[in-house]
Amino acid sequence: MALTSAFMCFGNKKVIKLICTHYAKCSNISALSVKQNFSENVLETASEDLSHITPYFSNTFNLAAYVNNSDTLKKLVDINVDLSKIEKKPYIVNKILKLDFENHMKEHIVFLNDYIGLDEVGNFLTKNPLILCEPIQDLQVRVNYLESKGFQNDQIKRIISWNPFWLMFNTIRIDRRFGYYQKSLQLTGKEVRDLTTRQPKLITYNLHHVKCNMFVIKEEMGFEDEEMKNMVLNKPKLLMMSQQTLLERFNYLHNVMQISHRTILKYPEVLFSRNFKIKQRHLFLSKLGRAQYNPTKENYIPIKSLVLDTDAEFCNNIAKCSVYDFNLFLKTL
Repeated sequence: MALTSAFMCFGNKKVIKLICTHYAKCSNISALSVKQNFSENVLETASEDLSHITPYFSNTFNLAAYVNNSDTLKKLVDINVDLSKIEKKPYIVNKILKLDFENHMKEHIVFLNDYIGLDEVGNFLTKNPLILCEPIQDLQVRVNYLESKGFQNDQIKRIISWNPFWLMFNTIRIDRRFGYYQKSLQLTGKEVRDLTTRQPKLITYNLHHVKCNMFVIKEEMGFEDEEMKNMVLNKPKLLMMSQQTLLERFNYLHNVMQISHRTILKYPEVLFSRNFKIKQRHLFLSKLGRAQYNPTKENYIPIKSLVLDTDAEFCNNIAKCSVYDFNLFLKTL
């Protein structure tokens, strides 16, 4: 068996000869007789049963197989929890299967119902089923903390519903995050609450990523501290974008199209639009001689019209041509 494995791994005749010679010395049989054992073609159909040889498969879970025998899973399905998404993470499945609905889940669902509504509980638990493993007292403490910081009930509901993982962060971590954003952007207490309510996911987002984006906006894009603050308060998602994407879009707008910092500051949503869309419309306007984005001059083209308007609106209101002409131009790119 060892020789057969060696033969399959080494196709070199010299290697086979050395193996055969060594094997013959150890077992007192001739090298010729051993070599004859390799006369069979390894690609020939095997006559013995090889069904016991199978490739390795990692452990998988199918919660559907447990539903009929588990009242807990049945009730989760009843509130529209998508078990097919949860079962993709075995470590979560192991924890969920150990829980009892009446003793471990019911109180959590009642708690969540007060903030996100019963219709959304299923979707919430699909995204973050591990919240069922958090002590209910800790969840209440985290809500109480937000109230102590001046958040209104409607704001708290929005935070929890828009960021299902918010309640997984203890009050110490959240307090540090609030402190970081307040210090980095020179925010007031009200501005911290506004930023949190507008984009709850930003507060719990990867801080290294956020710091890199702040560096890009300030040092590489050239915005001042106050300008960066205004942009983030207006469009918090800027700090969650890919640094490369953010910089590429800014470079095209500012360096190619000659859009000023002031204009981008006024319409930061242009940084969310894909480059190809802006490039197509800019090149078309350039061909028509209408690529004029300075608001102090005649025939001014609002920069937001390049990203917000549909093709029909862009052609009718901005380019003053038909969509057919615009599509013909796109074929030349």
